[in-house]
Amino acid sequence: MKKTLRILALSIVLVTLVAAFASCGGPAKDPADALAALKKNDYIAAEDKVILPLTFNAMNVQKVETVVSGTKVTEEGTEHITVVYFEDKAAANDAWEKIEKYAKENAKNESDWVVKKSGAMIYFGTAAGVKAAK
Repeated sequence: MKKTLRILALSIVLVTLVAAFASCGGPAKDPADALAALKKNDYIAAEDKVILPLTFNAMNVQKVETVVSGTKVTEEGTEHITVVYFEDKAAANDAWEKIEKYAKENAKNESDWVVKKSGAMIYFGTAAGVKAAK
């Protein structure tokens, strides 16, 4: 009986940890999924493969495939997210400092502003915006 309870308790802890880790993290790895998630969460969202990639290119940020961004105005304020998808992880690593500086300069409320890199993408915006893009 004790062995069964230990196994059951350990199983519950592991399932809880998996759920916690799954809920953490950034936006969807696929731009179409991130765009769909933002629209589902009532964000005005768009994917841009031309204008914003060229804008980042002017900042000497190379190999941008696409940019997904979304904005939502709520009673508490404006929520925003921008996700920059790169051709590969190396390109995201090369662009990190430039985009991090750009994102921090454009932060509306620094206490709620997130700037992170995950694999071949860099994202920035409010915590609620990041959550909505999952």
